[in-house]
Amino acid sequence: MNKKVSIPTTEEIFRLRNYLQQISHISFTFANINKRFPFEDINEEQGKEIITAYNNLMKDAKSVIEVFNNNLNPNEHTTA
Repeated sequence: MNKKVSIPTTEEIFRLRNYLQQISHISFTFANINKRFPFEDINEEQGKEIITAYNNLMKDAKSVIEVFNNNLNPNEHTTA
């Protein structure tokens, strides 16, 4: 018989899932840019726009990681 997951465990699962969903969205956006604009087909202007988009994605990823790191419980063990 399965026991129900406790409220704190459920909250932690949802908290971590949220961070990973944000990273997944960033990855999805990156993949779509690459698919839509293959490197060999872009011109200079598109290249500059893609650089801006990539930089924005990197900033978004950094922000997600910073929020995650700032919200770590000091009692949690990390493997990084």
